[in-house]
Amino acid sequence: MFGIGFSELILIFVVALLVLGPKRLPEVAKTLGRFYREIRSTVDEVKEVVVEEPKPKHQHHQYIPPQINEEIELEEEKKEELKEKLKGEKITFKKNQENEIDESGNKES
Repeated sequence: MFGIGFSELILIFVVALLVLGPKRLPEVAKTLGRFYREIRSTVDEVKEVVVEEPKPKHQHHQYIPPQINEEIELEEEKKEELKEKLKGEKITFKKNQENEIDESGNKES
């Protein structure tokens, strides 16, 4: 306990007995014992909370103001529209390439 040996505890007890006297020493010892128990239980409770509820590395549920949230939704919609438009352009491009290949193949025969 705190790196104190038995001989040091006896010395502390003798000094406390001389300073406090035989009447007050038991009262002070009880008070210190209660204080130690309260501190220890509080530290144990804090340890339980810290162990049970570790802090997340990344906050997944951050508050987003409504105006910003609306802007995000609009940007997401624009992104989806652009994806669809790009798909259409890819299809058109592929068809044009196939037509050019067919035309160049037909011209040679």
